[in-house]
Amino acid sequence: MLLDGTLRKHIVDTDIQDKERLEILMKQMLDKNPNDENLKDTEPLKWIGLMNNYKHSAEEIIFKEIIYI
Repeated sequence: MLLDGTLRKHIVDTDIQDKERLEILMKQMLDKNPNDENLKDTEPLKWIGLMNNYKHSAEEIIFKEIIYI
């Protein structure tokens, strides 16, 4: 890939695909747990912890599906 000049395009395409998949996974996780949005106003630190947990879980899925093929 480096020698034929397609490495940069591959990296950019993979990054775009990863971001799209992250959005989809985060939306699915939030749809399964709708009560979490109520925490945003009542317990913001707990809400931030949950969002970080969802994001890390989604990133692990993306790593296994797309990055570490």
